[in-house]
Amino acid sequence: MGRGMLGALALTTAATLAVAGCSGSGSSSSGSSGTAARGGALVVADDSQPLSGLDPIMAQAFNAKRMVAQFYEGLLALDTDTTTLKPAVAESWKQVSPTEYEFTLRKGVTFHDGTPVKATDVVFSLKRIVDPKTHSPYVSLYTFKDVKAVGEDKVTITLKEPQASLLHLLAQPWSAGIVSEQWTKSKSENERKTQENGTGPYKLAAYQEGSLIKTVKFAGYWDKPKPGFDAIDYRLIPDESTRVQALQSGSVDMTQVKLPKNVEALKRRGINVGPTHNVGSYWLGMNAAQGPLANEKVRKAISVGIDRQQLIKIGSQGVGELAGIVPPADPLGAAATADFPNYTYNQAEAKKLLAESGAKDVKLTVALQSEIPEILPTAQLMKQQLSEIGIELEIKQLPFGQLVGNLLSGKWNADMIQLTAALNADASQYLALWFAKGIPSTKIDDPKLWQMMSDAVTKAKDDAERKRMYAEINRYVAERVYMVVPYAAPIAYDVWGPKLKKFEADPSGTRIFLKNS
Repeated sequence: MGRGMLGALALTTAATLAVAGCSGSGSSSSGSSGTAARGGALVVADDSQPLSGLDPIMAQAFNAKRMVAQFYEGLLALDTDTTTLKPAVAESWKQVSPTEYEFTLRKGVTFHDGTPVKATDVVFSLKRIVDPKTHSPYVSLYTFKDVKAVGEDKVTITLKEPQASLLHLLAQPWSAGIVSEQWTKSKSENERKTQENGTGPYKLAAYQEGSLIKTVKFAGYWDKPKPGFDAIDYRLIPDESTRVQALQSGSVDMTQVKLPKNVEALKRRGINVGPTHNVGSYWLGMNAAQGPLANEKVRKAISVGIDRQQLIKIGSQGVGELAGIVPPADPLGAAATADFPNYTYNQAEAKKLLAESGAKDVKLTVALQSEIPEILPTAQLMKQQLSEIGIELEIKQLPFGQLVGNLLSGKWNADMIQLTAALNADASQYLALWFAKGIPSTKIDDPKLWQMMSDAVTKAKDDAERKRMYAEINRYVAERVYMVVPYAAPIAYDVWGPKLKKFEADPSGTRIFLKNS
């Protein structure tokens, strides 16, 4: 589910889809000083290829967002502070009324196949997100009443109600990426997973499953003289130690690392290390609609029966911190505190709650992503902790596609689903993934929470008020234990060698500013 899945899944997540804690970062977020490199090729080592494919409105996985960010763009974009909006496919916009926006398209923007971007392509792209037939994980984020072309270069969006999150959502390359109507309709769902036709700085040259993704500079890119490199090769190197060695030897120019010990080692060697962005809440979504977790006291017993400080020490190697569903490092997020409801470790209280629940021989399953081995130790430690209060936990590892498919279909096949948050374009995304009213993935029935979520989007006067509202939502979710969040920590750290003369690592970790290098 990437501020503003799921990040997203979060994320994302991110998704995929995972918050302060680590005080020191290597070089600053802008990396080395100097003029951006021009020409040449860059080699990037990635731990995985796009699990959910290259279709922007389906790019829920973190590794898919990384690639989509190179190929596609939204009407708007985020500046390097990741909060300020700036033009992209649209050269300007204005809010006509609380529920109507008008966008004027930039002249001369073309898709990678050379066809010009038309207002009808924008209308198609946005309506496609909310079309039930597409099954986009972003459908619940939008409140479109109508989207229409009002001229060759103008598009209006009319909302059902005011939506403070709209512009930030339209600024992320995933979920709101502009696609060619003709091209998209001509391709099958499977073809769209390994092919692309965006307006972004790079275009796809070759997609070698399980090996390599080759991209080349899009000569027709509107934001000249960007991008800086003529080509970027993304090599698949799943093992982190191998990626680190490749970076140190110079055989690759850039990668991402997840283990804090590797980060510290690279800093000591003078390698450029991006800043610490603690956005990865370790989410344990609860099926509160059926089974043992429909009992609130069982959920509370779990929450007070896990030792979060021990989980931080082991699961995040000490760099994590207490968190809620909206990660602390999100511009609208805040760290959880020890006085959060049901956050204080109390084994005796957990056993008492379990006894009061009336539940006998509680056996639970948690499903987590098999492609991310770093998340397993946290689950294993929780299994041990819960066994001490009388709860048996079975851990199931599933491929990301299957895990997210289970979540979105509502057929969880588990009592809990674990995902790790990624920075989203807007804080509403974190909540919508798990708790949006009327979608299959939602396993609660709580009109009060739905009203709180709606108010944070439609009634807040400014970001300060929205931040306060999301802090209240974090506490409300913790009080009812609709989700257990042991901690939040960095998802990954960007690290790079001397070939990148200027690179700004962004909190989403998706390298959306790589075109500036």
